[in-house]
Amino acid sequence: MTDARRGTEIAVPWFREIVGSDPYPWQRRMYGKFVEGDVPEAVDVPTGLGKTLCVLLFLLARIRNPVLPMRVVYVVDRRAIVDQTAEAIRAWIERIVALPALADEFDRCSAFARLSPERPVQLGVLRGGMADDGEWRVDPARPAVVVGTVDMIGSRVLFSGYGDGRSRRPMHAGLLGHDSIVMLDEAHLSPAMDAFLRAVEGIQGHPKFRTMTLSATGAKASAVFSLSAKDEENPEVRRRLHAVKTPQFHPVEKPADRNRIDRICELAAAHRSGSVAVFVGTVADAGKIADKLTKKLGADGAERVALLTGTLRGKERAGLAAGAVWRRFHPDRDRDADAPAVYLVMTSAGEVGVDLDADHAVMDLATLDSMIQRVGRVNRSGRVAAEVAVVHTKKEEEISDDDKPPTTRRQKLDAARAKTLEVLQGLSDLSPATLKGIDKSALETCSAPSPRPARLHAEVVEAFAATSAALRLPPVSVYLRGVSEDPETPESFLLWRREREVAALVRLGEDVAGEALAFFRPSADEIVRVPASEAHKLVRSAVPRQGDDGLPLIVIEPGGDVFAKVVKSEGEIPSLGYATVVLPATAGGLEPSGLPSSTAKGEVSDVGDGDDRYRYEEPAPGGEKREDGEEAEEAEDESAAPRPGWLKKAVELRIPLHDEGEDDAEERFLVYALRRPDPTLQAGEGETTWLGASTQTVDEHCALVGDAARRIGAALSLTDAETAALEAAGCWHDRGKARRVWQRAAGAPTDGPPLAKSTKGRLRSWMLGGYRHEFGSLVEAEREIPVDAPNRDLVLHLIAAHHGWARPGFPNPRQWDPGVPVELNRKLAVEAANRFARLQAEYGPWRLAWLEALLKAADAHASRAPSRGEA
Repeated sequence: MTDARRGTEIAVPWFREIVGSDPYPWQRRMYGKFVEGDVPEAVDVPTGLGKTLCVLLFLLARIRNPVLPMRVVYVVDRRAIVDQTAEAIRAWIERIVALPALADEFDRCSAFARLSPERPVQLGVLRGGMADDGEWRVDPARPAVVVGTVDMIGSRVLFSGYGDGRSRRPMHAGLLGHDSIVMLDEAHLSPAMDAFLRAVEGIQGHPKFRTMTLSATGAKASAVFSLSAKDEENPEVRRRLHAVKTPQFHPVEKPADRNRIDRICELAAAHRSGSVAVFVGTVADAGKIADKLTKKLGADGAERVALLTGTLRGKERAGLAAGAVWRRFHPDRDRDADAPAVYLVMTSAGEVGVDLDADHAVMDLATLDSMIQRVGRVNRSGRVAAEVAVVHTKKEEEISDDDKPPTTRRQKLDAARAKTLEVLQGLSDLSPATLKGIDKSALETCSAPSPRPARLHAEVVEAFAATSAALRLPPVSVYLRGVSEDPETPESFLLWRREREVAALVRLGEDVAGEALAFFRPSADEIVRVPASEAHKLVRSAVPRQGDDGLPLIVIEPGGDVFAKVVKSEGEIPSLGYATVVLPATAGGLEPSGLPSSTAKGEVSDVGDGDDRYRYEEPAPGGEKREDGEEAEEAEDESAAPRPGWLKKAVELRIPLHDEGEDDAEERFLVYALRRPDPTLQAGEGETTWLGASTQTVDEHCALVGDAARRIGAALSLTDAETAALEAAGCWHDRGKARRVWQRAAGAPTDGPPLAKSTKGRLRSWMLGGYRHEFGSLVEAEREIPVDAPNRDLVLHLIAAHHGWARPGFPNPRQWDPGVPVELNRKLAVEAANRFARLQAEYGPWRLAWLEALLKAADAHASRAPSRGEA
């Protein structure tokens, strides 16, 4: 192992203005290494000393060394931590906005002026359920931070993003797998992901993709950056390293489960002041303790107890983070010794990466790696004398005396917890310095057994990169989670919307349902994450509650396919692993606290509307059709929110609820409105790509995209030939929309130039007969671009692939150009597949996908422009 601690310790400009304090010595050294272009394989720094600030250090270093990758991809293994990490980074960005000279530095490297003054650095959040706003993808030359879970980031790097359609898979693989540094937090929890990222780095062999692991429990790498003796001389670091955390052990008799919960509540309530963290292993236990503790505290119990699990709905989790209890755990809070104690009851969602600083803690027994993380949330600042109570059973003590070697995963976990108890009972304190001194072999013995990483081969990547081919591929989870005798249960993402909406989308069919959910995407507030088995149980229990009519159910499967049917029996429920599940609000399944429960029968609140998005029916149910004005209008009923004043200028997807085949049918529409175009739409392959911020002709739109692509290429310092190829592809990419069949399907006027974009309406894809407009564009470009033109192959591929086809080709004759002879169409389709193979061999899977993503970004930017002059 190489000692990577050495490095130049230099001043970090702007750090104090952004963070509010001076950097630690190790952070100055890390900044120096980044400036020099030296990215350590691993960082091993104890909890509480600011590992997450490596993100900010890298962003600041990139100003001085623009050769560094553009994006920081921060990966964590808990969804709850994604949100808090994103909030911390968002706070840094807000402070950068207040520093115009620094904000200008980030603007200088970008292709486009800031769309929002609040975002000199873009922030993306990928945590499951399609909640990302996509802004970070519009300008690939603007520095960005993308925060996400192992599953959401890893699946996208491997061209298989959970919830992504065919077009977004290569786009995400290109943007996350190239021109990025991936920082894997608490890498010891995700050894398979660590191995996967190292394999991607090795296969790619390009300096524009780097991996750096972060851990507080010992890193395994050939070059590890860790604290030096000089670091430990720093008074602040020393106080945190030796923070007082006194362990207390409390055995309980049988019946263990009930006595353990009762004892935890007693020990927690014994603290009359301060902030008390309560850790347990299961959501069920956390719920029971929160309820019991609330009752035990009396009249103000509900105001002093909060619950944090990874399964809370986003709306309720956001309320928790903004609440009074949470503020009492903030590291920089003002401590009031006279204030009554508050309690935060947590599962493993609060163990890793969450920036909490509890005064005391009560917990059940877990494996040593989890215990270290839990203790790391207690007295992080070293300002109090903390007590850490560990409640364990007599049985857990007895297992440690058993010489019989464990065989099953359960037995191994039991043995690891028992050995953990032995180790902890041998320590006089639980300070970071003491925990750091635990022998590495003991740490391995006392930790949860790790899955065996699956080896990723270049040939496997090439198969995954063929995103438009129907290949039978290994499960992505094997590479992200490893091979285990007890593999982890896949997750599902649930949300509830009004019954009329869900029932209407199911009735209209899977294409319409998928289109609506692509346009009006599930938001962070709506989503609940649960194990797939629990999701199945919840859906199964909801079926009989809907009566004889059945349960209208929409499922967006991991590969982007849509299930939209009325379910009347358990056997009709599809697989829900890594799927997004949309239920009618009347189906129940969510407790008032925001926790999912198969026994919860009350109607669930629909929280899908927001400041920039709104749904309505036109005409309103039981009412007359109304014009949308600038001012907010009267609501349809007393319980509904007033219609927003921006609707008149909104981008709207209008889904007919009437029979379009009947001339005299009364028109009724389900309308989804966005205040501004969603940049994710332009990366799709469905009808929503017709919508933009303004009406644009084919000529106008292609010119806008060509100009935007040129600006992106120049900002990224691509070669002149590559920049010219991007620009040419942009100028040709939508020429196939001018075909009469496409214009008829779009409902474009017949007395004007062909249109490429509109602000309202819906492309009637059934009228296309399968025709793909990008194939029509390819036909024209093949005919007009000289055979000896520089980078002709790349230009043609970018045109053909800008909606996810041509990877490797267009296999279905229905996709071909109806105005071209069949044999010529066939020849062009075969050549598109051969071209993909040639280019992937030349550029590699990720860089080719990245170049495709640059064109899609140009398309998204142009689609948001009101005119070429303002693009």
